[in-house]
Amino acid sequence: MTVISSICENNTLTLTLRIERSEFAKALDEAYMNDTEHYAVPGFAAGLAPRKKIEELYGQTALFDEALDICVPRLYSRYLSENGIRTVGRPQLTAVTWLMGGGADFTVVCGVYPEVKLGEYKELEVNAKRDDEETFTAAVLTAACTNMQAEVPKSMVKQKLEAILAGDKMRVAQDPIYNVLADFTAILDEAYKQSDVTRSRAQVQAEALDVMLQTVSGDNREVSPAKLHELIRELVEHYRIVPRSFDEMLESIISERGTKKRAMTDDEKINEAFAAYLGTINQTEEMWRKDNTKRAEDAARFDLLLNAVAQAEKISVSEAELASLMRDIAEATGLELENVMAVVEPQPLREQLMRDKARELIVSSAKEAST
Repeated sequence: MTVISSICENNTLTLTLRIERSEFAKALDEAYMNDTEHYAVPGFAAGLAPRKKIEELYGQTALFDEALDICVPRLYSRYLSENGIRTVGRPQLTAVTWLMGGGADFTVVCGVYPEVKLGEYKELEVNAKRDDEETFTAAVLTAACTNMQAEVPKSMVKQKLEAILAGDKMRVAQDPIYNVLADFTAILDEAYKQSDVTRSRAQVQAEALDVMLQTVSGDNREVSPAKLHELIRELVEHYRIVPRSFDEMLESIISERGTKKRAMTDDEKINEAFAAYLGTINQTEEMWRKDNTKRAEDAARFDLLLNAVAQAEKISVSEAELASLMRDIAEATGLELENVMAVVEPQPLREQLMRDKARELIVSSAKEAST
């Protein structure tokens, strides 16, 4: 590995490294061993084709992308480790230049964890009541952040915004009403299209919400198919004279919606439910992001504070505490503990527990301002 350039400005590192010819050759060997089953070569079983045959059939550069995927994170991580650099957010691969004779130069851009200078964070007085725990905690952390000197990296805010969005999407998707609303929106939209009725997305969402409010009843969100059919027909009839075949067409639309829903991935269902929710508050995801940027900035600033306090106070997390959190996650998700431990990285959980302890230390020592 050769460092071509390393520039750090405004908590952003732009790093260009060279993959030497010998390093890339080893990565090509690894790529061949790992990915041969993805290349179909006549006369050879999957995963058993010689490398030469793969390159003859798919080209000399067939394994280059796989080899690059091996080299980039390996060399990037080595550089960070050797230079004691702590990053935030995901690195972005912005450029790759293939070199004559083998090897490549690549450029990665990433956020760098900023320098944090703590101010007073113990025994703070705030204008909030302790019995309103959420408000009191936010007021105390905000006061401690005011005393802190640190520049919040944009990459950290972006990371927080994505985490908040993922959390909000999950919470919305757990409410059956938004899944039903997503179904009604899709059905009504398709009924309009097949009837040559032009309606905007916002109009369809608003009308689907009205249909749902008249159709769904009970705590278990039971749907009246007859009522759904009747209301959609009335909406279409408002703009078009419906043909005799409309009822049959609508039944087909509803049936096809059910088939499509069953084929959707969990992520697709979650995104669709969230889009339905946003429609009820007249927002798009872009508008949501804009409205929640301040929330993400505050969350990122709080993390900087809590990480610094955890370090200053030498806060640690025991293996027993980490194991307890793993069990809580398993119970909340309904997964086996072994499966949780296999897929969940322990270090982020350890850091979260340290921040929780730091938060408790700061908040427990705070006081209500005297009036």
